[in-house]
Amino acid sequence: MASFQLYGGDDYYRYYLPFAQGCFDCGYVPYFAKWFLFPLNFFPEYPFGWGVWTIISVSGFLILAYFTRINPLYFFISFPMLGQIWLGQIDVLIATGLVIFLFSKNDYARSIGLILALTKPQLTFLPLMLSLLLESPRLLPKLLLVPALTIFLSLVIFGSTWFVDWLQNASANLPVHVWRLASLDIWKFGIFLTPLPLFFKDKRERLTAGLLVSAIATPFYGVYSYVLFLLFEVKWQYVLLSYAWIIGFAFWQENAMRIAWVLPLGMLVFMFYKKRLSL
Repeated sequence: MASFQLYGGDDYYRYYLPFAQGCFDCGYVPYFAKWFLFPLNFFPEYPFGWGVWTIISVSGFLILAYFTRINPLYFFISFPMLGQIWLGQIDVLIATGLVIFLFSKNDYARSIGLILALTKPQLTFLPLMLSLLLESPRLLPKLLLVPALTIFLSLVIFGSTWFVDWLQNASANLPVHVWRLASLDIWKFGIFLTPLPLFFKDKRERLTAGLLVSAIATPFYGVYSYVLFLLFEVKWQYVLLSYAWIIGFAFWQENAMRIAWVLPLGMLVFMFYKKRLSL
C-alpha cells in the first residue's frame, strides 16, 4: 500500500508507461515489447499507476516463487527486489517467460515464454540460447515458432529498420543510472565467463548460471534485474550478499553500487563449488 503514497515508480512513469503509450524511444526495449506492455495503458497515471503495478508485480513474483520452490521471504527482502518495486520495473514479465520456458510441459507455451523473456534481450538472450542447446533438435521448430512469428510481425508493423533504430537509440541515449553501475568495471572480464554455463547439463542449473554470467558480462546490467537469477536460487547468504555493496557507501556514496557484482559472481562460484563436490 505504501506505493500509493510514496514518490516512487520513476522507471514506470519515465520509461515504460510512455513506451506503452507509443513512445518507442522512451522505454529502450524492443518494439514488440509494446504488445506485452500495452495493458499499462489501462492503469491510472500518477500517483496510482505505480501502486497498481506494484500489486501486480509482487503478486506475480509470489506465484512464480511457488513454481520455482524458493523461499519467498528471502526473495522479497533481497536488495534487488526492493529496487524492482521502488523503481516500478517490469522484470516480472521477463521472469514469467523464463518460468514458462523452464517448467511448462507444452512446447508451444514454452515458445511463448521465450519471447516474453526476451522483452529485455540483454538480460536473457545468452542464457536462453545456451539453454536451447539442451533441447532435442526436433523440438526447436516448436520452441522457436512464437519468437519467429513475433519478429516477423514486428517487422511488418513497426518497419523493417526498427531493430537498428532501437539499438541506435539505446546505445546513444540510454541514460546513466546508478542501478546499472554494477557491471561497469567487470563486464569485459565477464565476457570470458560466457562458456561456463555449458558445464551444467541440468536445465535449471544452466539457465541460472547463464543469468549469473549475463549479470557479470553485460554492460549496464541493472542490479534490480538480479531478481531473475534469485528467483531460481536464493539463500539467506545471498540476501546478505545482495546488500554487501552498502559497506562501501561511506566512501563512494552511490558509486558503491559498482561492487554489487559480488552477488552474481559469488553465486556463480558457489554453483561451481557444488558442481565439483557432486562429481
